[in-house]
Amino acid sequence: MDQCNKIVPPHLNAEVYRTDTTGTSSFAYLEYIRIHADGTVFIGCSELTGRYWTGAASLFKSVGEAKNVNETNKDLWLTSGTADGCFMENSDKVIICEDNGSMSIFSKKNQEDNAWSIRVKEMSVAEHDDSIMAIDCLEPGFEYVTVGADGNAKIWDVKETTCVRNYKAAHSKQIYGVSVRPKSTTTFATASMDEYMSLWDENIDKAVLDITKNDCSIRCLQWVDENKLLFGDEAGMLYSVDIRYVDSTLKLFEFPAAVHKIFLNPENDKVAVCCDNTTLTVCNIPVDDKAKIIYRNNSHTNLVRGVAWDTNERKLHSVGWDGTVKSHNLPSD
Repeated sequence: MDQCNKIVPPHLNAEVYRTDTTGTSSFAYLEYIRIHADGTVFIGCSELTGRYWTGAASLFKSVGEAKNVNETNKDLWLTSGTADGCFMENSDKVIICEDNGSMSIFSKKNQEDNAWSIRVKEMSVAEHDDSIMAIDCLEPGFEYVTVGADGNAKIWDVKETTCVRNYKAAHSKQIYGVSVRPKSTTTFATASMDEYMSLWDENIDKAVLDITKNDCSIRCLQWVDENKLLFGDEAGMLYSVDIRYVDSTLKLFEFPAAVHKIFLNPENDKVAVCCDNTTLTVCNIPVDDKAKIIYRNNSHTNLVRGVAWDTNERKLHSVGWDGTVKSHNLPSD
């Protein structure tokens, strides 16, 4: 029998591991981008070095500077990948959610006028039993909600570094998305691979409402206003639902791949959609739900993972697993 066809006993190291020559170079798979009102750009990524997955995050003065993300040293190195993160009240502090189940806060080392100086880990808690998939803010600087692949949702008091509400087994499968209801500091919705999208209130220890039971796993969601939600699923469908009439789910678009994330522009009725492909799509969601696609771009060479709207409402920026930051200018109406 040829050597290449031999079955290696599971208790022995295969030859490839004894002669590991994969090197130490790494590549950044950009997962998300956040832009603060002061212009600071926050980018999180997972990195593959040889056979090991780690993570990192960088902060930049501007989007233009952020486009060199793969040519500069990362500001924050992580022991595992990161799927989501956010700014706190200002750009002095950021929250990073990791694949090892931990949530960490990093702050500036000093208060000099240099928002991208070396940052230090202020605190870290690891109470999720699997990767943290998403985070959103209930009350800026005080309370945040995280959801994870362990099926749990947790509300955090970041000032006291404590979990003030733990919705254990909130869903029976991984929770991929969370979105805080507009004008509320206690209510949020979750989207899960168990095909349910649920509404929660911090003051109640179980789901207030199962908003919808979908035909397949739900990957992401985003509030449009206090009553209406958009959500995307594994089948590539984008839907709209009003929590006052949960039986009237409206199909808006069908995409060729699973809908990974949706990003609503709070200043208008436009929503950016990234799927499990290289395409960024921007849709117009008017009041009458007669949606239409107004922009499509295929400049990324690997999966598009994150989007952030610019202060200019006709401009947005995307990141992807090709390690690049792309800027997009929307056409005039």
